[in-house]
Amino acid sequence: MKKILPFSPSSRLAYGILPAVAVVFQGDKLLVRSAGDNLFLPRTDSDEFIQLSRMSGGALYVGDFSDMDCGAWMLDNDSVWQNPFDTEFVELRQAMYVMDKMSVNAVARARELLVWRSKRNYCGVCGTELVDNESDISRICPDCRNSFYPVLAPAVITAVCREDKLLLAHNARFKEKLYGLVAGFVEAGENIELAVQREIKEEIGITVKNIKYISSQPWPFPNSLMLAFHAEYDSGKAIADGVELTECNWYTKDNLPEIP
Repeated sequence: MKKILPFSPSSRLAYGILPAVAVVFQGDKLLVRSAGDNLFLPRTDSDEFIQLSRMSGGALYVGDFSDMDCGAWMLDNDSVWQNPFDTEFVELRQAMYVMDKMSVNAVARARELLVWRSKRNYCGVCGTELVDNESDISRICPDCRNSFYPVLAPAVITAVCREDKLLLAHNARFKEKLYGLVAGFVEAGENIELAVQREIKEEIGITVKNIKYISSQPWPFPNSLMLAFHAEYDSGKAIADGVELTECNWYTKDNLPEIP
C-alpha cells in the first residue's frame, strides 16, 4: 500500500460510497481480476459492490492504495454474491505469488485485520464488549479502558546450504511431493537468529552457522510475518523429526524434488 492511514470505522466505505480498491475474501479465496498471467485487485465501480456492502454491513477501511480508499470485505463460505463478470475467486496463496508488492501488502493487511477483529470482540481483562478506536486500528474497552492491537506472529524460514546443495523437507501438512525450506515461529525470549538455530536443530537435527538475514514478507495465514534467512551447514546428520517433518534431503539445482 502506498501509505497507511488511521483506521476509521466511520469511513465513507462503511456506507457503501464508492469507488475504492476492493479486497474481498471468501474463506481462503481472494477476489481478483486477471490480465494475462497477472492478478490485480478489482475496483468497486459496479452495482455488485453496493450489494456486497449491504450484505456484509460495509467495508473495513484499511488504508490508501494509489490515492484510492482500500476496503476489505469477508464473505461467509455459504454466501451467494454475484461478483462482477470480469472477476473471479482464486486461492489466496496462489494470488500472493503473482500480485505486485503493493497489492500483496494490501491483501495481507486486510486479511490480518479482518481475522483479528472477528476474534477480538470482548475485553480480555474484564469481559466488556469492545469498541473501535477512532484514531488507530486498536479496539478499546469502554469500561476499564484497556486497548487491544493486532498481534503479529514472527516466523523464520531458512535456506540451509551445504556446498552446492540446498536442504528441503516435506512437512506433514504439505501436499504430497511438495518440499520446502525449514520454518517455524519465534518463541518467547528468543531473538530471530536463535529461532533459526533452534528450529533447524529440533526438526532436522543439524547445526548451522553464518546465519544471514535476507528479507521479510507478510504472511496472512492468519497473522505471521515471515523473516527469511540463509545459513550454512555446520554439523550433524539431517534427519526429519517425524512429527512436523516426514522427510528431508539435500538437493542440487539440477536435482530438485517434484514440487520444490
